[in-house]
Amino acid sequence: MPYHFHLIALALYGAATALALAPFAGRPAVPRGLLLAVPSAGAAFHVAGLVQMAPAGLAFGVSLLAFFIVVLQLVSERLLRVSAVALFTAPLAAGLVGLALLLGLAPAGESAGRNVWLVLHVALSVLGLALLALAFIAAALYLVQFRELKAKRFGQVFQVFPPLERLDLLNRSALVVGFPALTLGVLLAVGYAVRFTGGFRVDPAQVVWGLFTWAVLGAAVWLRVGRRWTGRRAAVLSIAGFGAVLLVYLALKITTPGTERFL
Repeated sequence: MPYHFHLIALALYGAATALALAPFAGRPAVPRGLLLAVPSAGAAFHVAGLVQMAPAGLAFGVSLLAFFIVVLQLVSERLLRVSAVALFTAPLAAGLVGLALLLGLAPAGESAGRNVWLVLHVALSVLGLALLALAFIAAALYLVQFRELKAKRFGQVFQVFPPLERLDLLNRSALVVGFPALTLGVLLAVGYAVRFTGGFRVDPAQVVWGLFTWAVLGAAVWLRVGRRWTGRRAAVLSIAGFGAVLLVYLALKITTPGTERFL
């Protein structure tokens, strides 16, 4: 049952949150292997629950977003050794899984042909959003450490956080990978509408938010790559962009409520 798998994932993500926060609570530093093993186990149970769900609706989108955030946390740690992202990603993933459980987990039931298009569209779109969130997290960590260094406070933050250059690289990489993923997700949405609904009968709110998110992510990539924005300015850009996407989502959700779709 997807419910039980999600409960186990929620418990493991909660444990990962506690491990990430341990150094700030005066506890000894947790071994790197354990920092990777616990969320990895959570992700394994999580994906087992996801494959038993219908690939549509708010609960599925929220749960998939949590899964991608954890996967990106693990990839970031393996490739760049930026374990500090778990300070944000672990509690965020736990909160999103909890929200998905409250919304209700619908079992799978659509035809296979429709599922292929729908799963690819949802997966790529949510992956793009997860990468935008990762860029935001890297930017937030960058600004926190930049402030500590500027004030010459070499405390726990300085010991736990990775170098500023590595956080800047993570921010840039997340944006650069996220934009094509979201672009493909949007294109697959168009293909799905044409093939299975006979036209472009889609929710206007979804179109507005999807295109706005795509434009924000594209603008961020252009400024980072084309205009070569780096450092503090790029971090502020990522935070502002993610904040704008979140505010527009909340505004559209309030004005056009719907529980059977991601928006």
